[in-house]
Amino acid sequence: MSSLFRRRLLAGASALAVAGSLLVAGPASAAPVAESSLSWSIGVSDGEPLTGVLTEPEARFQSLRDGAINRINVYAGSTYWSMSFAAPVGEQLHPGNYPNAERAGFQSGRAPGLDVSYQSSGCNTVHGKFTIHQIAFDGTGTISMLDATFVRRCSPAEPAVTGTLKYRATPLSYRYTLADEQPETAPSHTFRGATSTFWAQTFWSDSLRFGVSGDRRSAIVEFAPPQGEQLTAGRTYRNAQPIDSPSQAEPGLSVDGFSCRPTTGTFTIKELEYGPDGEPVALSATFTLKCTEYPSPEDPRVLKGTIHFHA
Repeated sequence: MSSLFRRRLLAGASALAVAGSLLVAGPASAAPVAESSLSWSIGVSDGEPLTGVLTEPEARFQSLRDGAINRINVYAGSTYWSMSFAAPVGEQLHPGNYPNAERAGFQSGRAPGLDVSYQSSGCNTVHGKFTIHQIAFDGTGTISMLDATFVRRCSPAEPAVTGTLKYRATPLSYRYTLADEQPETAPSHTFRGATSTFWAQTFWSDSLRFGVSGDRRSAIVEFAPPQGEQLTAGRTYRNAQPIDSPSQAEPGLSVDGFSCRPTTGTFTIKELEYGPDGEPVALSATFTLKCTEYPSPEDPRVLKGTIHFHA
């Protein structure tokens, strides 16, 4: 990657970080239809766990607020689940990890609250934890969007009830896999909303940037169509060259930190939607970026990525 392009690419990152911290709270209004689902596993002491998945429209999802406790109920025929979440005293629920959770409404000190019941069967004492990747509230303080996981036990030694809960949520993540000659380099990593912020923005007249920061690392991916075209959902772009390549007849693909030269790549724009201001509010894309000549041992050879920005 040329020093000129690196300066151009990184200059916008700090200015856009603020936008990313806001976007993680909830999807933009023009994003694709949100999802409500519950996948669950009930551990048993003498056999395989019981598992299941509930989704709309077969299941009905309900969000309620009871003082400091936020509750999501799920109904599907005779099946009933209820999951309650409470922030530590003096706080509001936000993206992050909540270890050492106690029964919601009966917490001690500054413990977060969690309560999970299935068919009205729950725990008097809860030993658990939960993670919130995305959350938003309406004007009354009731949850209007949630993407969370949870682990609940009635005692430390008992089997766990675990689940992944989405309530009117859209996907938000970035995962890369890396083929690298340096064994100490992480071969893969997934950014999620609990620890990372995300943003997307148009750049110049036709290219699009996606960025993520979290887990002591960051990444910026930039896509560009061939000159005179616009990025189109449902299309795969092949023989992509670095964005700052003199040849503009080919599509462009650059990833900050993937600095070997020359490179070529392929990317697919699966979903892409813009808001009224012309900025992207939803993006789903995959890419592969390759070094066409063997680089030095410090540089990766192949980088693959999957982007879900509210799509």
